[in-house]
Amino acid sequence: MKNIEKEIKIKVRDLVKISEKLKQKKAKFMGTAFQRTVRFDTESCDLEKNKTFIRVRSGFDNVVTLKKKIKTNDNVFERVELETEVSDIEIMREIFHNLGYTREFVMEKYRTNWEYNETVISFDEMPFGLYVEIEGEEKKIFETADELGLDLSNKITVTYWDLFEQYKSKTGQTGENIVFPDGYISRG
Repeated sequence: MKNIEKEIKIKVRDLVKISEKLKQKKAKFMGTAFQRTVRFDTESCDLEKNKTFIRVRSGFDNVVTLKKKIKTNDNVFERVELETEVSDIEIMREIFHNLGYTREFVMEKYRTNWEYNETVISFDEMPFGLYVEIEGEEKKIFETADELGLDLSNKITVTYWDLFEQYKSKTGQTGENIVFPDGYISRG
């Protein structure tokens, strides 16, 4: 089946060493961007209950995406991903609202992308930590993680939304949006 996204995440303390390894391996640097994602749902979160997400995202490009979990795989996080570039995400927002998807959830992150070994390696600076995400075919994901010296015993196979819920449980934080505080300056 095409349009299948396979990925893992690993929480890290520092991205400099990993970045240096990617440079040594002649990985292709794809750029850095501040990404703002708005995820839509019904007021009763019917899409989320069906493990489906629709979103618009700005950053590298303006895109609209549908993601749907297809099965549980302990090795990698796997979903159907349908994505296309759009010229105006505000018009898409209005379209979703008119279709009844009026509840909005916001996620912000600073993302740096690399290509290496038929994978995309993303450094994600989230309001609750630093993560490396590796996306590609399962075999290539694990080869790449090994070459970069990443500790796979800490691999994560859930969404950032799930990680945010875990973070809130541990810290007592509240809210449903993953956003940086006013005046935040990126570490990257």
